[in-house]
Amino acid sequence: MAPFLEVFDHDRQNPKTINTAHSINYPGQTITNTTDQRRVESGDVHQTTEVDLLSDISVALEWKLLVPLLLPGADDPQPEDVRPIVEARCADSETACLEQAHDLIAQTITDAGEKAIADHARRALGLEEKRFWQSSWLVKKANSAEPLDDEKALKGYVWVKVEICSPKMLLNAAGAESLGRMQKVLGALSSSHRLFANCSCEVHIHLGQIHGQAWSLPTLKRLGSLLWLAEPTLRSIRDPKSPNFHNTYTWGFAMRQHSRLAHRVKDATAEYVDAPRYISDRQIKAAIRDQFTASTTDLAAFGEIWKAESHLELGQLLSGEEKKYRRLGFNFSAFGQEDDRARSNPRTMEFRMMEGSVQTDLILGWLAICGTIAECAVAADDHRFAAAMGLLLQRSSSADNGKASEAEERRATRLGKEFRELMESLAVAEQHFVGFEKKVELDHL
Repeated sequence: MAPFLEVFDHDRQNPKTINTAHSINYPGQTITNTTDQRRVESGDVHQTTEVDLLSDISVALEWKLLVPLLLPGADDPQPEDVRPIVEARCADSETACLEQAHDLIAQTITDAGEKAIADHARRALGLEEKRFWQSSWLVKKANSAEPLDDEKALKGYVWVKVEICSPKMLLNAAGAESLGRMQKVLGALSSSHRLFANCSCEVHIHLGQIHGQAWSLPTLKRLGSLLWLAEPTLRSIRDPKSPNFHNTYTWGFAMRQHSRLAHRVKDATAEYVDAPRYISDRQIKAAIRDQFTASTTDLAAFGEIWKAESHLELGQLLSGEEKKYRRLGFNFSAFGQEDDRARSNPRTMEFRMMEGSVQTDLILGWLAICGTIAECAVAADDHRFAAAMGLLLQRSSSADNGKASEAEERRATRLGKEFRELMESLAVAEQHFVGFEKKVELDHL
């Protein structure tokens, strides 16, 4: 596959019209995009399409880890681990260790049949990261990752911070090709290297469009509406006993607490009861009508989301005012354009709340969950979206949900049950969510 800038090379003078009719089959349903043309406005900062297609959804993974090298002359602190451990060539130099470990990881990815490049090699070529967004895995430094007590107890290791970034891939590639590619690379890395993840590491998932343009405003509003309701359930995958539960090491705070939207609706009153008049989405209107006891706060949030008139306005609404709240657990900052990072990042929405893990089944499961949520937002008429909205609105109106006095065991069981119910409403395969259901029940005891 050619580098991104060679693939995404638009005529900067004239918009193009592209035939994009298609349909996708899911278990028990067929979702069809009925409009067969989209207009590409190449000169716009927020390049968008009139119709977002399921076949255009892209996914990319960011995996933050710690990888050890062995101090010269030191005994292996884990001799029972059959995976090789490489001696550091220059243990006193962080730069040398970074380059050595990053090269080893990139070589393993290459051996697995993918293109990969270490960040120091990219910089030596004088190329920007975006040149590789669509073509290659990039191995670079994970700034948040830190060896903590468990890692420091393994005497003889030099710890290297590693972030492994996949190229963007089609979510709905024929024969699950993208999922297979991810699985192959993660499996090769896990079997060839001693990988560690603690609370300073995370797994991030980027969802967007393969051609690099922003999703249309209605799609982003559907996505924001669903995630506003789903956040308490989705964030239950985070261990409340973790030192990073309140984002000490990484930024990924809760939208319902720290976004401009949250501050705008926290004192919502009955005047917001007519908020649905701003909503143009049929499925959200129907869900509100069917759950007439929906909370005033949630109705107010829907009203504010659907009043937004631009990507810029919506992106800033779903982000926080302060710098540390700019990139929340549901990160819409690429549309808010409030800093250089947001302006240079790909036009994607990022899930950045999964804790660090070396369990490839959990990582691939989270990828499938996030991808399903994106599909539900992109398809303008999706029974999974309607089912999830109905379920979550029903919960939001329950006065007994999550009482502070609730016994821990009962609460852990309830949270696990609520996670399962949400996954089932979204028609996520059990194999993708059962590990998280068990994690939620265990972590919240």
